[in-house]
Amino acid sequence: MPQENRANSFSSLGKLMTTIFRLRGFNSSRCKTEAKLASARIKLLRNKREAQVRQMRRDIAMLISSAQQDTARIRVEHVIREQNIMAANEIIELFCELIVVRLPIIAKQRDCPADLKEGISSLIYAAPRCSEIPELYRMSDIFKKKYGEDFVTAASDLRPESGVNRLLIEKLSVRKPAGEIKLKVMKEIAKEYQIEWDTSESELELLKPPEERLGGQCSFVSASKIPVMTTLPQEDAQPKNPNFRSSSDKGPFGHINNSVESESEEVKPLPRQDAQSKTQLN
Repeated sequence: MPQENRANSFSSLGKLMTTIFRLRGFNSSRCKTEAKLASARIKLLRNKREAQVRQMRRDIAMLISSAQQDTARIRVEHVIREQNIMAANEIIELFCELIVVRLPIIAKQRDCPADLKEGISSLIYAAPRCSEIPELYRMSDIFKKKYGEDFVTAASDLRPESGVNRLLIEKLSVRKPAGEIKLKVMKEIAKEYQIEWDTSESELELLKPPEERLGGQCSFVSASKIPVMTTLPQEDAQPKNPNFRSSSDKGPFGHINNSVESESEEVKPLPRQDAQSKTQLN
């Protein structure tokens, strides 16, 4: 019994030391500074990206007006990607402001508050996917000291119940945009620049159903059970070369079997002239 009590006291002491280390390792002033710097950087990036998106939309409008729809359908993907990044940055900015306001609560509590789990997990998830905002990396390290490595890994790997914002996951996705979205953005650009555009070709290209898979056997079948079918007639299937010999006619060392050759060839008698010449010589 004394040994069990001593073990329990050591385990409780270890937990207490871990909690103290985490509380001391969490620097609230540094976290607040990084969150404010991230918000300021996002505003600068937004202004720069908005100018780029306007120029790209103008270029796509010129392509549509000049009947270069194939090139416009390719470039509109870049526009959609940039717009998604802008939307993701807005979500990140809101979560940074939320953390700045709730920072005293984060500093006092040992575990992550339930109403702040989405914001903190979303910032951790966005850190490796938004290289333009290095403050997110430093905030992720701060929260790693506060809540442990498992909490950060769960948010980065999107484990179940990680709490990452679903809209942020969608906006930071690198998947190819659907045809409906591309057609919608192209229509918006044509309407914005007042371009009369026949959308029938683009609708046929972007809204076509995916190609059907070739029908066939879905389960594994042994090769010995598959019937061998030939489209050639039986006469053409046989070799027409009289000198053709199969591998079975050869011996173990690659030489032609003389017994098979003698059976295949007929013995021809000597001509009469040759027989008479032999008798004269005798």
